[in-house]
Amino acid sequence: MHLLEQHWENLFGNLTIEGSSRYGIWTVFSPQKEIIKTSKGIRNLRANADKTLITHTNQFPLPDGSLQEKQWQIEKDKCNLDDGLLHPADPSKRALSIEKYGSTTWFPKKFEVGHPFSVELFLKHEESNTSIGSIYDENGSLSKILYLRESLNSYPDIPNAKEMGNFSGRWKVTKKYMNPDLNTSAAEETSGIEFNPNEGKNETFLLPEMVIVDIPIQLKPGEEFEIIAGKLVTDNQYKRLAVKYNSSGTFTQLTSEVFSREL
Repeated sequence: MHLLEQHWENLFGNLTIEGSSRYGIWTVFSPQKEIIKTSKGIRNLRANADKTLITHTNQFPLPDGSLQEKQWQIEKDKCNLDDGLLHPADPSKRALSIEKYGSTTWFPKKFEVGHPFSVELFLKHEESNTSIGSIYDENGSLSKILYLRESLNSYPDIPNAKEMGNFSGRWKVTKKYMNPDLNTSAAEETSGIEFNPNEGKNETFLLPEMVIVDIPIQLKPGEEFEIIAGKLVTDNQYKRLAVKYNSSGTFTQLTSEVFSREL
């Protein structure tokens, strides 16, 4: 299958004309790791009959019982590009999905001072999704972190308090890379490693339900950087995504890692 066709299938191959609604709890954290606000939202995606047009609708319940709604249409012939999916809401960004219905990110193609910058990483597991949005202001300073928990057809429970996972023992890691040209590496496996996701390269944020975010507080021109988020999805499995930018501020790679505890 051609790379463009495969990537479209990775992103939307499971959609139907009836659509799929994910009900989410949206929590915004400050750079000081304090909750700014929590709200609810519904994201619905549905396809036309031949899956060449995707309708993306966001709905936000208001106190009076009504819904605030935003809607976009993603046309395959216009948005399915050879450097990722273009979203009509922000043509400067792309989406990459490294596998079918799985590891996905929305990211700017380039970091430039004077322009807002944000990356969203989707940590999917079975029927649930956890999204982490790292949001920076025009000067490259971390402004806030969006922590979004979603489930199908009904709202998830309010997130549990922050807690540290148990990462003792030996782990096997399966790693894959995706480049801006949509090429994806074969899976690499390494066994018998000691693993501590709390030892990050940058500032570490521990969020509810075993979510760990490792991101810079300040993005600086001329310095490469990574935006990383992971989640302990079961007692013995940890999923992590990372996007990497080079010293010119250009996106270079999406990395997906799955850590499995060796029992």
